[in-house]
Amino acid sequence: MKRLTLLCAAAVLMTGVAHAEEDRGVVSVNGTMIRQSEIVERLWKRYGPATLDDIIDELLLRQAAQTQGLKADRAEVERRLERLRAQFSDPALFENELKQSGRSVAQLKAEISDQVLVRQFLAGALKISISEGDLEKAFRERRAQFAIPPAVRLRHILVKTQTDADEVVTRLRDGADFGALARQRSLATTGKLNGGDYGFVSRGMLPEEIERVAFDMKAGEVRVVPSAKGFHILQVTDQRPSQPARYETAKDELRDLLLAEKMKSALPAYLRELRRRADIQPLGSAR
Repeated sequence: MKRLTLLCAAAVLMTGVAHAEEDRGVVSVNGTMIRQSEIVERLWKRYGPATLDDIIDELLLRQAAQTQGLKADRAEVERRLERLRAQFSDPALFENELKQSGRSVAQLKAEISDQVLVRQFLAGALKISISEGDLEKAFRERRAQFAIPPAVRLRHILVKTQTDADEVVTRLRDGADFGALARQRSLATTGKLNGGDYGFVSRGMLPEEIERVAFDMKAGEVRVVPSAKGFHILQVTDQRPSQPARYETAKDELRDLLLAEKMKSALPAYLRELRRRADIQPLGSAR
């Protein structure tokens, strides 16, 4: 994920260095400017060659699938999109996450469609199938992996100073609406978009200093956590115990895992053959 974020940033920055006059500064450190071109060059040196290979392989697979006249299963594309949406407690948070990544829902859907198309193609080209029996067996063996961990429903307001935090806490104890205060006062995106409501979160989803406190709180309790970003006002509104894994919920993800495992051994040789037959012409250095 970190690599993907950096590469997305590089792609955006590259649009700004297409011409030398657009190579603007990004940040000044004690009067010394760091420019877009410096960032792009470093990203390219560190991640560019491997990423270029990945993109070539993905393109070759899409071209091979299109040559056979295959189209992505629309129902599967929609299912995958809905699974992504379901990870967010509010549609506005989902939309904001896309906005931050520089993509629209249509662009995300197109990416998912490409993934589904390639997966369909490879399953046929490599003669890989996953039966219901395979899924049931994998679920028995990996049941613990798909259990739903305990979670808390968390509200959050970020303010700059201890004085601001004390004021907000006082107003909450006097009966003020948490969501309204979050929209008015919070410096965090979730405050503006969703009244500070994170929805249910499990361990590993929050910064360590917040997680440590949140999972020690009782429903309805309010606490303040200082950090380098400011002061976090937390309120837990509900607690959810761990839940056992359910086959119907886990089977789509299990199918993806089993397909990936079966493809892993056969795919490199197949890609080498695609590259051998392809006309791949370097057009000059990216930098």
